[in-house]
Amino acid sequence: RPARLLREITLIAMASSVWMRSLRNALVVPRASSVAVKAGKAAQGRRSFFASKNLFSDALSVHRDTAYNNADTVWDFTPENYAKIDDVLSKYPPNYKRSGVMPLLFLAQKQCEHMKEHGNTGWIPLAAMNKIAKILDMPPMRVYEVATFYTMYNRSPIGVHNLQVCTTSPCMVAGAYKVLDGLKAHLGVSVGETTKDGKFHLMEAECLGACCNAPMMQIAGPVTNDAYYEDLTVESAIKIVEQLRKGETPKSGSQTGRHGSIGPQGKTVLLEEPNGPYCREFA
Repeated sequence: RPARLLREITLIAMASSVWMRSLRNALVVPRASSVAVKAGKAAQGRRSFFASKNLFSDALSVHRDTAYNNADTVWDFTPENYAKIDDVLSKYPPNYKRSGVMPLLFLAQKQCEHMKEHGNTGWIPLAAMNKIAKILDMPPMRVYEVATFYTMYNRSPIGVHNLQVCTTSPCMVAGAYKVLDGLKAHLGVSVGETTKDGKFHLMEAECLGACCNAPMMQIAGPVTNDAYYEDLTVESAIKIVEQLRKGETPKSGSQTGRHGSIGPQGKTVLLEEPNGPYCREFA
């Protein structure tokens, strides 16, 4: 019996060794061929999976001084925004006021939408980041790190009207890419680009929480102020763009005229006053 057991253990070890060798070959060979394929595509200027514009490191995290964006640029918050800053910082203990860096960056970006000297477009100049660092008593580099990490912050001027088309799953299956392609063709730009007249910037956005009214887009800017435009078609999206081009304010919300998220058959449930229990009065 000991000899038989030893023989079985030896056979199992040999089989395991063969299996591991086969597995290693199966993993290594395709990986090498995959690397070769990707290298070939790279040499031809093609990417493997993503169709969006290729973003390089200097577009994401490197600052280049320009005449309109450098440490000596004149920039300060308005008195109204200083009041908002006081309100934001009141939510944090004094020794944790650095936690307010994100809302202050957002305030700076929204303020630039209404500053003619900064193109009336939502972006954050270097001088604004330095001002935020002083307000929060933190090294400027810490502010730069936050601003370069989150894609919601623009560190260079974009178009006056920032068209943010949601392409997440519900919007995608409802035709978001048709809307996006229609806007690209109409504006003559790709995703991540600004029109030559500086009026419109086009980008893809992750879920904006209006899935029932898909497809939709959010438009940031001094006219629309982050309004939602829902139930879009290519035609209605282009119509909105042309209204903005004329200086008009397009109607926000559903572009098919429905109220809220009520379906095409109208209201079908909750037609009567619901039974209790009712909310208690906390007087």
